[in-house]
Amino acid sequence: MTQTQVTPALQLTQLSVSVGQQRLLSQLDCTLPAGELLLVSGSNGSGKTTLLRVLAGLNTQYGGDVCWHGKNIRQHWHDYAPELLYLGHQPAVKSQLTAWENLTWYASLVGASSEQIHHALQALGIAHKAHLPCFRLSAGQQRRVVLARLFFSTQPLWILDEPFTALDAHGFALIAEKLQRHCSQGGSVVLTTHHGSENLNMAHKTLLLDAVRPQGHAA
Repeated sequence: MTQTQVTPALQLTQLSVSVGQQRLLSQLDCTLPAGELLLVSGSNGSGKTTLLRVLAGLNTQYGGDVCWHGKNIRQHWHDYAPELLYLGHQPAVKSQLTAWENLTWYASLVGASSEQIHHALQALGIAHKAHLPCFRLSAGQQRRVVLARLFFSTQPLWILDEPFTALDAHGFALIAEKLQRHCSQGGSVVLTTHHGSENLNMAHKTLLLDAVRPQGHAA
């Protein structure tokens, strides 16, 4: 009996990216099935953040193809964009707004309730800071405000650049559990991290960019 071939959730084909005169990625091929996590690893300058920005649609100057469930994201951007949640390395918060106000804006986009916002802030240990402007929060607290979105995200694809930065062990474990639950429900995760990837405690694929880095270019 012939087995039916399952289309991967995310597929990169011959992906090449340059920044200025420097080629960071060259002819990169990778697939990620639904329900799995891809850890993008490599030395500084190997193109980790560049790759995530391509997947998030923030860098469109690349060669090759990126497909989401078999559809090229260039040609089907309006279908793809609502499917992804991108959290960059820098905290994506409005510093003059409170944690509550920052999350209320995002919650309105995904149909989340105020109860869900409160639960996320409480679980992350910053409910008592909910009504302070974010510029008065520490780096770790601001990071938790950003990561609170994971508690009520409806997007199937999470693209996370260094999500564990400035988190303590409890925060790491809490977010790792969210990643595991998201994948168990059929979601997909692409992330980079320098912080304890060996402690993810869940099955994941690793893409080592140093192994596919173009020859003759400095890191």
